[in-house]
Amino acid sequence: IDQHVHVKEAWQTTRGEGITIAIIDDGVDQEHEEFKDKIVFPYDAVLDIDDGNPKVRGENHGTCCAGVACAAGRNKASGVAPKAKLMPIRIGNLGSITEAKGIRWAVDNKADVISCSWGPMDGPWWDSQDPQHFQEFPLPDSTRLAIDYAINEGRNGKGCVIVWAAGNGNESCDLDGYASYPKVIAVAASNDRGVRSYYSDY
Repeated sequence: IDQHVHVKEAWQTTRGEGITIAIIDDGVDQEHEEFKDKIVFPYDAVLDIDDGNPKVRGENHGTCCAGVACAAGRNKASGVAPKAKLMPIRIGNLGSITEAKGIRWAVDNKADVISCSWGPMDGPWWDSQDPQHFQEFPLPDSTRLAIDYAINEGRNGKGCVIVWAAGNGNESCDLDGYASYPKVIAVAASNDRGVRSYYSDY
């Protein structure tokens, strides 16, 4: 068992210098030691304020995602791009206009990569007949237009790289309007043997 994403090899070329990663989620703990001196243009699309911190108990998912992306490696663990800048963006409920506001904020403030690790509720991975596996969730028009804006206008017209979590329900992404949108990169999960994790969408 020796499966990994070859981060150390990638570091021979870059550790993310000059790159800004926007984490659009439920907020990021901007005071965390791993993000010291990395935060640029934080935003809360719900409250419309320049503050990307979590506001409600239990909002910790975005902080974890940011750590995977660009933790500086000050306390043993490092993110994939430890030298990248971090743009924390807090959004609200699934399908709300805050999704579009968050994406547009990222583009207008020069994010290079936009990371979105959220989407419709999956059915339980262990129950292939659960009705949730067969429920379609279309991409809201406002979010689609914001993604198109990021692709057409981001990075001075080169387009932002947009990555989206495939999901954790052991189901096809076809009914998930977010992860299946052709202009984003859907990211699934693999295990330590290099095959799809049992819970990962595909």
